[in-house]
Amino acid sequence: MRYRRLTQAELQGVEAEFIRYLASEGITADDWKAKLAATSPDVDACLEDFSEIFWDGATKAIACVEHRASESDLYVFNFGERSAQVLHCKKDAGIAHWSQGGKDYEPEARGREIFLLLEQGAKPCGEDRFKAVHEEMVAGLN
Repeated sequence: MRYRRLTQAELQGVEAEFIRYLASEGITADDWKAKLAATSPDVDACLEDFSEIFWDGATKAIACVEHRASESDLYVFNFGERSAQVLHCKKDAGIAHWSQGGKDYEPEARGREIFLLLEQGAKPCGEDRFKAVHEEMVAGLN
């Protein structure tokens, strides 16, 4: 698996989508209840497949993420199809220290890169946030 399996709480949050997934696989509500009661290996397979589909869709919809490692440490990432840009601001005694970088990856690895950041506490943000941080960085370097 490229991603982790959804937790029970996460599954409850996307219950309607999971029901549609089961229906698309030809699994009725009664079939699902029977599989659960029998602790069928099909349950794990379905949950893992659905989790993979869910995370693929969720990460595909994300272009930028922001991660605050601490109150004085900010990272903002912008993901393209084959590469990501990162802006980093570390504040020390009121002085902002800026850096930027990037990373190339295969298109199929894009979702995994975003997922790993989300698992570390990053939050999706808009491209306007990335642009604003970039403008702040450029202004601070001048």
